Amino acid sequence: MIQRLFAIAQKELLQLRRDRLTMAMMVMFPVVQLLLFGYAINTDVRHIPSAVFDTDRTAQSRSLVNAMAATGFYDIVGEVRSYDEISRALRAGRVRVAFVIQQGYASDLVAGRTAHVQLVVDGSDPQTVASATNTAVSLASVRGSEMTLARIRAAGGTAPAMPLSLEPTTWYNPELKTATFIVPGLIGVILTMTMVMLTAMAIARERERGTLEQLIVSPLRRGELVLGKILPYIVIGYVQMTLVLIFGRFAFHVPIVGSLPLLYAMTFMFIAANLGLGLFFSTIARTQQQAMQMSFFFILPNILLSGFMFPWEAMPKPAQWISHALPLTHFLRIVRGITLKGSVFSDVSGSLVWLIGIFTVLIVITSLRFSKKLG
Repeated sequence: MIQRLFAIAQKELLQLRRDRLTMAMMVMFPVVQLLLFGYAINTDVRHIPSAVFDTDRTAQSRSLVNAMAATGFYDIVGEVRSYDEISRALRAGRVRVAFVIQQGYASDLVAGRTAHVQLVVDGSDPQTVASATNTAVSLASVRGSEMTLARIRAAGGTAPAMPLSLEPTTWYNPELKTATFIVPGLIGVILTMTMVMLTAMAIARERERGTLEQLIVSPLRRGELVLGKILPYIVIGYVQMTLVLIFGRFAFHVPIVGSLPLLYAMTFMFIAANLGLGLFFSTIARTQQQAMQMSFFFILPNILLSGFMFPWEAMPKPAQWISHALPLTHFLRIVRGITLKGSVFSDVSGSLVWLIGIFTVLIVITSLRFSKKLG
């Protein structure tokens, strides 16, 4: 009995060794997970891109901004001159935080009155809100306590007014509802899983069933064959997206602030990029099982590195560079920007350019690999 068991086990190992793709993924999967969770994933958000709206323009106001930047949590990327410019910068994703220092900040400090500072935070990512708000409030409290002690000494023991007050204001998701953040992102995750997996399995299924030979001897051109394969999945993708939007709106009360036609138009390039990726996988995989394995292997980095679950700004720079190669990273900025912030085309055009570039590279590589012959 033991010999028979060992014989079956040896046979199974030999089959696995012959399947080089499966063996490679068995080795790489734990390595990738270790690197993602141990290195790339970090919930401590730092280097948040921030803007400054400073109408006081004094040494005291500049000192406060420099102190905020010195914490390492805020990267001051520029100044704005109005609340409209803050709104445009937040919608376009150029900044996540804006410090508003009103005129009279320095004079209030000198006169012993309470100086007020406003912190405007992009609420489309609740984790960023918590990190940005807590750090700023803590720093303002420390500076205020130091000023209070100085005033007490100067006033001979009396307790003057609190010198510094920081007032956080959350835009686009003031209630910090998790569903408001998650549901739009689910559109991208679901489309990625469906488009990549089904498309990757399509060619492999034809090859396994032997029907690919019939397509080869048909008068179909290579481009017609590819388009005919992906068109049904484009329709499926839009149906899935519509279902998520409807259920998200009525079941979870997720707002849709921006233009739905713009969102549907932008989604086409995201679907196309994922279909191109699925076709690329289909040129590598020999069986449906291999195609499914490759799809699952790709989906994990998408979810973890794209900003769907963890703040994108919290990742190390190398992980951020890698994430730019993932279509989901750019689509999340599009879908969350349009649905939650009311972003217009100019706000999300940069992400669209990335999607077009990814799609172009995938199509070129796939065309070079895919040949209308049995392989």
